[in-house]
Amino acid sequence: MEAFKEELSRVFCLSKVTKGRFVEEENITLEVLGRRIMHLKAFYGRKPYWKEWVELFHIDPEFFGSELEDKLYRILSRYFRRIFVEYYEDKRTLKELISGMPPEKTRLGLKLLALGYRFFKDWYYPEGWMEGGCKLQAEK
Repeated sequence: MEAFKEELSRVFCLSKVTKGRFVEEENITLEVLGRRIMHLKAFYGRKPYWKEWVELFHIDPEFFGSELEDKLYRILSRYFRRIFVEYYEDKRTLKELISGMPPEKTRLGLKLLALGYRFFKDWYYPEGWMEGGCKLQAEK
């Protein structure tokens, strides 16, 4: 997925890129002007796990609602059919989900819906120990 990283590097500094648990997985730290914005875990797919996915976590609260947020989601939507976004620092989405709003109607959900994502799941109660914090999952 060199094209993905090349496109990403036009907007963000990829300050750290390391191999993940599998050959098809990478860990990427995004920065802007020397400030860490978030970490990405990207899985590019392999048989029998053909569907690629990306997870965004440890996200700087100022990222949510910014122009960078829109740019990043547009890039990710071109390369990944499954996305997981940790939302506990996105105060508006967090409040909307706690109030019972369907995930696709939240601030974050509407952004992903506009990019072609259709299936949504709120991972407020992670199962196991590797999932991390609460996140919104969206799939095309």
